[in-house]
Amino acid sequence: MSANGRRDELTSLERVGLALQYKKPDRVPAAPLVCGASCRVLGISYDRWSQDPKAATASLLAAQSLIGFDGFLTLVDLSVEAEDFGQEVIFPEWSTAYPNFDNPCIATAEDYGKVERIEPRKARRSSAVIEIVRGLAEARGKDVAVMGFVYGPLGVLSQIRGHAELFKDLIRHPDRVLEAVDTITGSLVEYAIAQVEAGAHAIVLDPLYSSSTILRKQTWERFEGVFMRPIADAVRAAGVPVVVHNCGNGVYFDAVIEHIKPIAISHAYPAHGSPDLKHHAEAWGKKVVTIGVIDPAKAGHEWSQDELLEECRQQIETFRIADGGFILSSGCEFPPNGNLQSAATMVKAAQLHGWY
Repeated sequence: MSANGRRDELTSLERVGLALQYKKPDRVPAAPLVCGASCRVLGISYDRWSQDPKAATASLLAAQSLIGFDGFLTLVDLSVEAEDFGQEVIFPEWSTAYPNFDNPCIATAEDYGKVERIEPRKARRSSAVIEIVRGLAEARGKDVAVMGFVYGPLGVLSQIRGHAELFKDLIRHPDRVLEAVDTITGSLVEYAIAQVEAGAHAIVLDPLYSSSTILRKQTWERFEGVFMRPIADAVRAAGVPVVVHNCGNGVYFDAVIEHIKPIAISHAYPAHGSPDLKHHAEAWGKKVVTIGVIDPAKAGHEWSQDELLEECRQQIETFRIADGGFILSSGCEFPPNGNLQSAATMVKAAQLHGWY
């Protein structure tokens, strides 16, 4: 039963599936990106959640039962693939894992040659994510959308080299960077396919650097855009759609769509060239399904429940122009230490204001 007393007419999976096709479901789907925050539902430490797929699966299932969101995202952290390529990773007890940049796997430009193909189904952390996808799909895949997650190859490389040094190397040693990105891409193709085979209904690709606050468009296209294509093509060939997530400001929607051809884009800010979300909705709302666009930090830490409810209502109304192609979500991962009641309030907002 929804917050306003109406009975939901569809399953979460049906609702998300229709929205991704611009076919109006019963109401706007609500899928705040509750990933690491789910560890708190069962009182599991973050470091265990990050490394124990059974604990992570149980936490995500419990969070969905508690909050009622319409889709799972199997984002663990952005160092998953990097560790499997050889990077040392630090696992804080109550915070997100991150690479130890005091001990980078690629310490000098000459070290790019150390990057070798991995087998994601056997690698420690990639295989754990595959297991999470399988566990969620087996438990709830018939009625709740399960979205696999793959970090883009340039992003993975930045977790091995370090962002600052990598950006210098784009200028100083472009051929070495391109060779490493190509190697990583081959492994990511296999990683994405393994998640599809485990039961993912879609794969979310994260080309984080495709935004104007980080790289020039032409730079992103050269060093990652063209490499995203074979990953996206492999996912579609495996029978499921591709979604893009990018929480950067000023995402190059035109270039992302050209190279990846996603069915939807999950984002936090207006696209490059759009001054605000109203203009963004008018320019892009009917070209690619929107997933977002609630500020995760404000939702999880700042706004009262009434303020968040009103913000969600406003964004639902802004994206009515998308004619069904809208999923209410946080623009990036819901804060791992954020107020979980706020995630439930986002679902409540869709149940109150999102009916078609």
